[in-house]
Amino acid sequence: MWSLTASDRAFHTIKKARPLVRAFLWLGSFLCTPYLRGMTKTIRMAVLAAVWGWASIAIGQTVLLQENFDAGLPAEWSQQTLATDGGWLAGTSAQLESQWWPIAPHGNIMATNDDGCDCDKSEDYLITPELDFSGVESAILAFSTYFDGGTYQGTTEGALIEYSLDGGESWSLMQALVGSEDGQWDFEVVSLEDVLGQPSVHLAFRYNDGGGWLYGWALDDVSVMEPGGLDLALVGLNLDNMVLAPSAGDLSGNVVNLGADTVYSYTVAWSMGTESGETTIDGIALGTADSHSFSLDGILPFDLSGSYTVSAEVVAVNGSADDVATNNTQSADVTAIFYGEYPDGKELREYYYYQPSDAPDNCPLVFVFHGYTGDAEGMVQWSGFNELADEYGFAVCYPQGTLDASGEAFFNVGYAFHQNESVDDVAFVSGLRSELVYTYGLDAERVFGTGFSNGADFCYLLACEASTEFRAVAPIAGIFMSDIQAECAPEYMVPILEIHGTDDDVSLYGGDLENMDGWGSYPSTPDAMAFFVNMFGLSLQETGNFPDEVGWDESTVDFQKWGLEGACPQVWLYTVNGGGHSWPGAWGNQDINASFEAWQFFAQACSEPMSVGEVGPESDRALVRITDLLGREVNPEPGILLLYQYSDGSVEKRLSTD
Repeated sequence: MWSLTASDRAFHTIKKARPLVRAFLWLGSFLCTPYLRGMTKTIRMAVLAAVWGWASIAIGQTVLLQENFDAGLPAEWSQQTLATDGGWLAGTSAQLESQWWPIAPHGNIMATNDDGCDCDKSEDYLITPELDFSGVESAILAFSTYFDGGTYQGTTEGALIEYSLDGGESWSLMQALVGSEDGQWDFEVVSLEDVLGQPSVHLAFRYNDGGGWLYGWALDDVSVMEPGGLDLALVGLNLDNMVLAPSAGDLSGNVVNLGADTVYSYTVAWSMGTESGETTIDGIALGTADSHSFSLDGILPFDLSGSYTVSAEVVAVNGSADDVATNNTQSADVTAIFYGEYPDGKELREYYYYQPSDAPDNCPLVFVFHGYTGDAEGMVQWSGFNELADEYGFAVCYPQGTLDASGEAFFNVGYAFHQNESVDDVAFVSGLRSELVYTYGLDAERVFGTGFSNGADFCYLLACEASTEFRAVAPIAGIFMSDIQAECAPEYMVPILEIHGTDDDVSLYGGDLENMDGWGSYPSTPDAMAFFVNMFGLSLQETGNFPDEVGWDESTVDFQKWGLEGACPQVWLYTVNGGGHSWPGAWGNQDINASFEAWQFFAQACSEPMSVGEVGPESDRALVRITDLLGREVNPEPGILLLYQYSDGSVEKRLSTD
């Protein structure tokens, strides 16, 4: 028989219930009274189980609206917009994002993108179907949201929850959201007390760009519900995407009370690989729509570099399971990367090293070099090489350059303003390469180098001075310094892939032989390619264009590939027409991904190198004529993109410097 306290709780629930539910609850409470003492215990317990099973369903969440946009924008929904791009659009993150507003993946979503449109998005309304709140005593709106709340050129974007009681003729503000520029989706719960009792309500998600060129707002998993019972939802884990190894990481997250009952404690269980544990959080009192953040310090053991999946679950609320188990679990992927120091003379040089936990033994190694004034951590964050390493099974090293006299990080390639710098970065990288190959059992015959800007320039130096140690290089927006060119005498032919924009205003595609920009003298990108083509004795094998799949980047990519039939030496040039000083795929051109193209180039490189001179330059190759892109024969003029046609049928595209 129930205690008096339990009975009081039951009758309190009855008072708040609707009529049909009330009938079940009255019956349940009646069965708990002495009037049924004549029933056998077995019958009484069976009846109680049935009745309170119905009651638990009845007092659980009543969902008035639920939408995940997996099938696009439902017919019952609507929108209003002044924008020329259609306002709120349905699709995946990749389909709806743009260069300056990337959206974290979240399946199929709804989004309005002001960055990609730069049009009038001051009244972008995404409107729910009509909702009836008559007789509703409590209701909440819950949804996943991706909103920066960014400011640009003095204008700040807004994300507003509004409501209309007259079919959308007029709108009233319910709540303004606070943005979060953390690159992660958030979970919002909004009280609908302003519309309770109203028979005809439309809710709207309004994005307002304030008349400026801002970013956007994305939504998913929208629910309108009447809270009931005990329901604590785990709505997110707050973990850094990258942590250093070895280390003990923190696990933090957020919960929201979506039920009617007050939450006084909850237990979080977690797992990561073979490690697991659980912790109870108490001393709280969360009412409906209240949230709570927890942090479990130092419980995640990131012992080695690699990718980890961290899972967490609310396994108990107020000492027992809650009524809704479907929203109790969250997971997040974390990359652990090793931070190391390598002795280079009297100095300890820093580097980051990443090797997937499931990478095969004797796997390849790729070095990724940062640009001038950049850093290794930045290359880790945006180059995407860790993700490629996970997919294709290789290791990655990100060395840190030293500081020059101006306090800027660099790799020494002999810039005009670095004539007093004596650091030997080739020796440093060669030593670090040997250390990593030995320590981790890597394949010494498959070590490659790529980099951006100054790091790309350094790749040319490695091709000339470390040809026995680097099987291929892929400079991105790099220049081939004339001083390095003059002394370039590699033992082996190192395959080269250069990706370069014609509008690069830092590393000029047309070269700078007169050192007008202060870096020092260097030839045009096509002439740099021609130097290695002639040294290796190669001929043009293939030309073509990549599909122009992204219009907003205002650039296209074509390619020229030199090589030998059935032999390893290769020189490839990917020209980004209209492209600037950028790393395609990360920023700038989006038709290709420079990191992926670099790895694909490395993967097909032969492990057995060929000595320089093993294949002699073609002595019968002669220039036949020079034409413009329309095929008209012309005389070279500085700054004009021309086609050089040779007697062997090969064609080279060059930006003339004559």
